[in-house]
Amino acid sequence: MFFVAQDLLKNNSDAEECENDTYLGLWKSIPPAEPKNFKAFCLKITRNLAMKKLDYYRAEKRDFAKTIYYEDVLNEVSDLELHIRDDKESDLSQCIDEFLGRLKKKKRIIFVLRYWQLMSVKEITEECGMSKSQVETILCRIRKQLGSWLIERKFYHE
Repeated sequence: MFFVAQDLLKNNSDAEECENDTYLGLWKSIPPAEPKNFKAFCLKITRNLAMKKLDYYRAEKRDFAKTIYYEDVLNEVSDLELHIRDDKESDLSQCIDEFLGRLKKKKRIIFVLRYWQLMSVKEITEECGMSKSQVETILCRIRKQLGSWLIERKFYHE
């Protein structure tokens, strides 16, 4: 959990705080919640806490090119409206996991770096040794594929 927060915040004390807050969040949420994947559940709580901390630090100087939340990618994949009942949220998560599992490793890495690690396109180009246009094209194609994937599985409705 610490490493997820550290990757986003780049600050040990903030990452430790997020880790401690994650334990508190788990303590409060586990009795009513029954996560199917406990590790993913923990990491999601940690990531959300780290994102809130990032928002706090960037309140005056938001870098919108870099602060695209992973969940917000869903708004980029289709013009249609996303409809998810609370009891189907885990189905959406599994559907996205399945989609990502079908991508080639390089594409999956680029997607995760952009929408989970919140790296800018420039940072991804440096990390992967690719040109800016290659990374942008790959991301655009993945978003279109994800949109089609979710439409086929009835997560988007007209």
